Amino acid sequence: PRMNLLLSGPPGTGKTEFVKYLGSTLNTRVVTRMGSDLLDMYVGGTEKNIRQAFEEASREKAILFLDEIDGMIHSREQAQRSWEVTKVNELLHQMENFDGILIGATNFVTNLDPATLRRFTFKLEFDCLTNEGKEHFLLRMFSALGISGLSPTEQRRLQAISSVTPGDFRTVRKSLYYLSTPVTPDLILEGLERESLAKRNGLPQGNIGFR
Repeated sequence: PRMNLLLSGPPGTGKTEFVKYLGSTLNTRVVTRMGSDLLDMYVGGTEKNIRQAFEEASREKAILFLDEIDGMIHSREQAQRSWEVTKVNELLHQMENFDGILIGATNFVTNLDPATLRRFTFKLEFDCLTNEGKEHFLLRMFSALGISGLSPTEQRRLQAISSVTPGDFRTVRKSLYYLSTPVTPDLILEGLERESLAKRNGLPQGNIGFR
């Protein structure tokens, strides 16, 4: 039986990294396609690209990963042009007859065509980190920089930061890489607080220019 997986959840929660991990664990190549890879300006071109992607994955016995799949399979009820329907039909046909592992990832699961959802064997939701997960990622990603633990005060501060994802830790680590000052828990927590604030209220405002 076919194995189609749908990964959904906010950006940065680890959907793409999970696919990479799965390919590594199974020692299987991952063929990745995004909407921009498959959409074609000519009539019938998109359907052809979809078919070729499935054929390549089948031939290579690879995992086919359709990232941001919502760009490909919007609900047909909202379609305004015929090609918007035919591309979904082609994708559904290929999903139904594919003999390998197909993985789709989306940040907007509610936008998907209902018929598409039924063709996914498993639907896995990726969410923001729990308090335990936040501390785990902080210690794991910053241990090489000398961070071995948090004080009770720092733990409470970390727990108070909402909507934190693994991607946020990676962003903060990259930003701290360019600083000449030693990395401290306080700097890490400040970075995570900025990332959380940006999600809730947009990018934080600051003064730009000269005084």
